[in-house]
Amino acid sequence: MKFRLLRASLTAAAVVALAAPAVWVSRVEAQKQGAPLWYSVVSVDRVKKPDRKPVGKLPATQRAALLTVQWHLLRRVDDNTTEEADPSKEFQTGDKVKLAITANQPGYLYIINKPEGKDGVLLFPDLRINNGQNRVFKDREYIIPSYCADLGAKDCWFKMTPPAGTETMIVIFSRDRFTTLPNQIKTPYSPVKRELVEELLSRWAQKGAQMTGELTIPGRKTVRYATRVQNTNPKDNEELIAKIELTHGG
Repeated sequence: MKFRLLRASLTAAAVVALAAPAVWVSRVEAQKQGAPLWYSVVSVDRVKKPDRKPVGKLPATQRAALLTVQWHLLRRVDDNTTEEADPSKEFQTGDKVKLAITANQPGYLYIINKPEGKDGVLLFPDLRINNGQNRVFKDREYIIPSYCADLGAKDCWFKMTPPAGTETMIVIFSRDRFTTLPNQIKTPYSPVKRELVEELLSRWAQKGAQMTGELTIPGRKTVRYATRVQNTNPKDNEELIAKIELTHGG
């Protein structure tokens, strides 16, 4: 099963396995934990990576927030309406979805659609965002897809198409650019070798935490079906890698 890009005339806006299990939190808990979990600054050891390109000299330590991203899904209901979608529910053929993702600090974002046993396809960087560059900014929400090159559409969606199965997206958020992945694209949906994706997943052994439920980013309204992922290891906080899996029931 794979996503198919679909143009929509919509007028409304539109995990690698983690060490800690997903936790459902109440709205009160989310409000309480939101700002500290999102913004708290700690001493982070900077680790030189062979596939990274730092901007300037890499310091030994740095005061910074732990790398964190929060994502949720939007589903197209009809030509004029979207709604938040529960990612734990089974999707059906014909369902149309978008991914909304926000980072707690500036960095470099890569999102790869990874069909089982095949090469991946780069969903982000996106040609319509930052001129195809993958630099993202603190607290800014990015909606993917935002561009359908073959349809010339300003707004488009991922459409669930047969066969049924699991749709997988790999999210990589890094302090520095990867040298093995595209950081700026001129053509959409660049291929990413299966071996590279699998290698990235296999060697990402940081401690991590994942939280799901009604979550709030400070200054924003609560998202009903949100997932927040954080690299909780201050000794190696160079990247965060998460896996989003959506079930397509047919």
